[in-house]
Amino acid sequence: MTRTIIIVTTCGRPELTRMCLNYLIERTPRGERDIVVVDNGSRDKTLDYIYALFRKGDIYRFLVNKCDTVPQWQKSYAIQEAVHLTRMEQFDYFAWIDNDIEVQKGWLAAARDILKARPDIQVCSVHDDEEQDANHPTVVTTEIAGHDVKIRETANGALWVMRREFFDMHGLPPAGQGIRGEAAEDWYYSGYFKGKGMPFIVLPGYSTHHGRKDSAKKAALKKLGK
Repeated sequence: MTRTIIIVTTCGRPELTRMCLNYLIERTPRGERDIVVVDNGSRDKTLDYIYALFRKGDIYRFLVNKCDTVPQWQKSYAIQEAVHLTRMEQFDYFAWIDNDIEVQKGWLAAARDILKARPDIQVCSVHDDEEQDANHPTVVTTEIAGHDVKIRETANGALWVMRREFFDMHGLPPAGQGIRGEAAEDWYYSGYFKGKGMPFIVLPGYSTHHGRKDSAKKAALKKLGK
Protein backbone atom coordinates (compact mmCIF):
# COMPACT_ATOMS: atom_id res chain seq x y z
CA MET A 1 0.00 0.00 0.00
CA THR A 2 1.30 3.44 -0.96
CA ARG A 3 1.60 5.66 2.10
CA THR A 4 1.60 9.45 2.23
CA ILE A 5 2.54 11.60 5.22
CA ILE A 6 0.33 14.71 5.20
CA ILE A 7 1.34 17.66 7.35
CA VAL A 8 -1.29 20.21 8.35
CA THR A 9 0.05 23.45 9.83
CA THR A 10 -2.22 25.29 12.27
CA CYS A 11 -2.21 28.49 14.29
CA GLY A 12 -5.64 29.43 15.54
CA ARG A 13 -8.63 29.78 13.21
CA PRO A 14 -10.51 26.88 14.84
CA GLU A 15 -13.47 26.90 12.44
CA LEU A 16 -11.25 26.68 9.38
CA THR A 17 -9.05 24.07 11.05
CA ARG A 18 -12.10 21.94 11.83
CA MET A 19 -13.33 22.25 8.25
CA CYS A 20 -9.92 21.39 6.79
CA LEU A 21 -9.31 18.35 8.99
CA ASN A 22 -12.85 17.00 8.71
CA TYR A 23 -12.74 16.99 4.91
CA LEU A 24 -9.17 15.73 4.83
CA ILE A 25 -10.05 12.77 7.03
CA GLU A 26 -13.35 12.08 5.26
CA ARG A 27 -12.09 12.40 1.68
CA THR A 28 -8.65 10.77 1.89
CA PRO A 29 -8.64 6.96 2.34
CA ARG A 30 -7.30 6.07 5.77
CA GLY A 31 -5.05 3.29 4.51
CA GLU A 32 -3.24 5.67 2.14
CA ARG A 33 -2.31 8.47 4.52
CA ASP A 34 -1.20 9.47 7.98
CA ILE A 35 -1.90 13.01 9.12
CA VAL A 36 0.66 14.97 11.12
CA VAL A 37 -0.52 18.25 12.66
CA VAL A 38 2.03 20.87 13.68
CA ASP A 39 0.54 23.71 15.73
CA ASN A 40 2.47 26.97 15.84
CA GLY A 41 1.08 28.53 18.98
CA SER A 42 -2.72 28.43 18.96
CA ARG A 43 -4.27 30.26 21.92
CA ASP A 44 -7.86 29.13 21.42
CA LYS A 45 -9.96 25.96 21.15
CA THR A 46 -8.00 24.81 18.08
CA LEU A 47 -5.79 22.60 20.25
CA ASP A 48 -8.75 20.95 21.99
CA TYR A 49 -10.30 19.91 18.70
CA ILE A 50 -7.05 18.56 17.25
CA TYR A 51 -6.29 16.64 20.45
CA ALA A 52 -9.75 15.04 20.32
CA LEU A 53 -8.99 13.81 16.80
CA PHE A 54 -5.60 12.57 17.99
CA ARG A 55 -7.21 10.54 20.79
CA LYS A 56 -9.66 9.03 18.27
CA GLY A 57 -6.79 7.94 16.07
CA ASP A 58 -7.61 10.27 13.17
CA ILE A 59 -4.33 12.17 13.71
CA TYR A 60 -1.10 10.16 13.51
CA ARG A 61 1.25 12.68 15.15
CA PHE A 62 0.44 15.94 16.94
CA LEU A 63 3.29 18.37 17.57
CA VAL A 64 2.53 21.49 19.63
CA ASN A 65 4.84 24.50 19.73
CA LYS A 66 4.64 26.92 22.65
CA CYS A 67 3.22 30.33 21.80
CA ASP A 68 5.73 32.87 20.50
CA THR A 69 8.57 30.34 20.20
CA VAL A 70 8.37 29.58 16.47
CA PRO A 71 10.53 31.68 14.15
CA GLN A 72 9.01 33.22 11.06
CA TRP A 73 8.16 32.10 8.50
CA GLN A 74 6.25 29.69 10.80
CA LYS A 75 5.07 27.26 8.13
CA SER A 76 8.61 26.66 6.88
CA TYR A 77 9.67 25.89 10.45
CA ALA A 78 6.71 23.51 10.86
CA ILE A 79 7.68 21.69 7.67
CA GLN A 80 11.22 21.31 8.99
CA GLU A 81 9.86 19.83 12.23
CA ALA A 82 7.59 17.39 10.40
CA VAL A 83 10.38 16.22 8.10
CA HIS A 84 12.70 15.56 11.05
CA LEU A 85 9.87 13.86 12.97
CA THR A 86 9.14 11.42 10.14
CA ARG A 87 12.67 10.64 8.92
CA MET A 88 12.53 7.17 10.47
CA GLU A 89 9.09 6.44 8.98
CA GLN A 90 8.46 4.28 5.92
CA PHE A 91 6.39 6.19 3.38
CA ASP A 92 6.28 7.02 -0.32
CA TYR A 93 4.97 10.58 -0.58
CA PHE A 94 4.90 13.73 1.52
CA ALA A 95 2.22 16.43 1.35
CA TRP A 96 1.50 19.65 3.15
CA ILE A 97 -1.79 21.51 3.38
CA ASP A 98 -2.80 24.84 4.89
CA ASN A 99 -5.57 24.70 7.50
CA ASP A 100 -7.98 26.71 5.36
CA ILE A 101 -8.06 24.29 2.42
CA GLU A 102 -10.95 21.94 1.63
CA VAL A 103 -9.89 18.90 -0.37
CA GLN A 104 -12.09 16.97 -2.77
CA LYS A 105 -12.30 13.20 -3.10
CA GLY A 106 -9.55 11.76 -5.24
CA TRP A 107 -7.09 14.61 -4.72
CA LEU A 108 -4.26 12.48 -3.39
CA ALA A 109 -4.62 9.64 -5.90
CA ALA A 110 -4.64 12.15 -8.77
CA ALA A 111 -1.50 13.88 -7.53
CA ARG A 112 0.29 10.57 -7.11
CA ASP A 113 -0.76 9.49 -10.61
CA ILE A 114 0.85 12.61 -12.03
CA LEU A 115 4.10 12.23 -10.09
CA LYS A 116 4.34 8.57 -11.14
CA ALA A 117 3.80 9.47 -14.79
CA ARG A 118 6.29 12.35 -14.73
CA PRO A 119 9.41 11.47 -12.70
CA ASP A 120 11.01 14.72 -13.92
CA ILE A 121 8.40 16.77 -12.03
CA GLN A 122 9.22 17.36 -8.36
CA VAL A 123 5.98 18.91 -7.08
CA CYS A 124 2.28 18.58 -7.85
CA SER A 125 0.38 21.61 -6.55
CA VAL A 126 -3.25 20.72 -5.88
CA HIS A 127 -4.53 24.27 -5.54
CA ASP A 128 -5.69 26.58 -8.29
CA ASP A 129 -8.11 29.47 -8.69
CA GLU A 130 -8.32 32.88 -10.41
CA GLU A 131 -5.87 34.42 -7.96
CA GLN A 132 -3.31 31.72 -8.66
CA ASP A 133 -3.78 32.16 -12.40
CA ALA A 134 -2.88 35.82 -11.92
CA ASN A 135 0.05 35.28 -9.55
CA HIS A 136 1.49 32.19 -11.26
CA PRO A 137 0.91 32.37 -15.04
CA THR A 138 0.32 29.10 -16.88
CA VAL A 139 2.94 28.21 -19.46
CA VAL A 140 0.92 25.45 -21.08
CA THR A 141 -2.08 23.21 -20.36
CA THR A 142 -1.86 19.49 -21.04
CA GLU A 143 -3.02 16.06 -19.88
CA ILE A 144 -1.01 13.75 -17.66
CA ALA A 145 -2.18 10.34 -16.49
CA GLY A 146 -5.72 11.20 -17.55
CA HIS A 147 -5.82 14.50 -15.65
CA ASP A 148 -6.03 18.01 -17.11
CA VAL A 149 -3.16 20.00 -15.63
CA LYS A 150 -1.32 23.30 -15.96
CA ILE A 151 2.44 23.63 -16.21
CA ARG A 152 3.86 26.69 -14.44
CA GLU A 153 7.22 28.09 -13.49
CA THR A 154 5.98 28.91 -9.97
CA ALA A 155 3.13 27.65 -7.78
CA ASN A 156 1.18 28.54 -4.65
CA GLY A 157 2.06 26.38 -1.65
CA ALA A 158 -1.36 25.84 -0.05
CA LEU A 159 -1.40 22.12 -0.98
CA TRP A 160 1.65 20.35 -2.39
CA VAL A 161 2.42 16.68 -2.95
CA MET A 162 5.97 15.39 -3.53
CA ARG A 163 7.96 12.18 -3.32
CA ARG A 164 9.59 11.09 -0.09
CA GLU A 165 13.10 11.95 -1.31
CA PHE A 166 12.17 15.56 -2.13
CA PHE A 167 13.90 17.13 0.88
CA ASP A 168 16.98 14.93 0.56
CA MET A 169 17.36 16.15 -3.01
CA HIS A 170 16.35 19.81 -2.65
CA GLY A 171 16.80 20.69 1.00
CA LEU A 172 14.44 22.11 3.60
CA PRO A 173 12.69 25.49 3.33
CA PRO A 174 14.38 28.32 5.25
CA ALA A 175 13.18 29.28 8.72
CA GLY A 176 13.96 32.33 10.81
CA GLN A 177 14.24 34.70 7.86
CA GLY A 178 11.12 36.70 8.65
CA ILE A 179 7.83 37.27 6.88
CA ARG A 180 8.78 37.99 3.30
CA GLY A 181 8.23 36.38 -0.06
CA GLU A 182 11.47 34.48 -0.47
CA ALA A 183 11.25 33.13 3.10
CA ALA A 184 7.88 31.48 2.44
CA GLU A 185 8.12 27.83 1.47
CA ASP A 186 6.34 28.19 -1.88
CA TRP A 187 8.27 31.23 -3.10
CA TYR A 188 11.52 29.71 -1.89
CA TYR A 189 11.04 26.51 -3.88
CA SER A 190 9.52 28.41 -6.81
CA GLY A 191 12.70 30.45 -7.12
CA TYR A 192 14.85 27.37 -6.62
CA PHE A 193 13.15 25.30 -9.33
CA LYS A 194 12.74 28.21 -11.73
CA GLY A 195 16.50 28.70 -11.56
CA LYS A 196 16.97 25.05 -12.51
CA GLY A 197 14.41 25.16 -15.30
CA MET A 198 12.19 22.63 -13.51
CA PRO A 199 8.45 23.43 -13.77
CA PHE A 200 5.54 22.70 -11.47
CA ILE A 201 2.45 20.68 -12.31
CA VAL A 202 -0.76 22.30 -11.06
CA LEU A 203 -3.82 20.08 -10.70
CA PRO A 204 -7.06 22.12 -10.73
CA GLY A 205 -10.43 21.14 -9.34
CA TYR A 206 -9.42 19.20 -6.25
CA SER A 207 -9.35 21.89 -3.53
CA THR A 208 -11.00 25.09 -2.36
CA HIS A 209 -9.30 27.90 -0.44
CA HIS A 210 -11.66 29.24 2.24
CA GLY A 211 -9.35 31.53 4.22
CA ARG A 212 -7.83 33.74 1.54
CA LYS A 213 -9.02 36.99 3.14
CA ASP A 214 -7.71 35.91 6.54
CA SER A 215 -4.55 34.01 5.70
CA ALA A 216 -1.91 33.28 8.31
CA LYS A 217 0.64 35.28 6.35
CA LYS A 218 -1.64 38.33 6.08
CA ALA A 219 -2.38 38.14 9.81
CA ALA A 220 1.32 38.02 10.63
CA LEU A 221 2.06 41.01 8.41
CA LYS A 222 -0.83 42.93 9.96
CA LYS A 223 0.56 42.22 13.43
CA LEU A 224 3.85 43.75 12.34
CA GLY A 225 2.06 46.78 10.90
CA LYS A 226 2.98 45.97 7.29
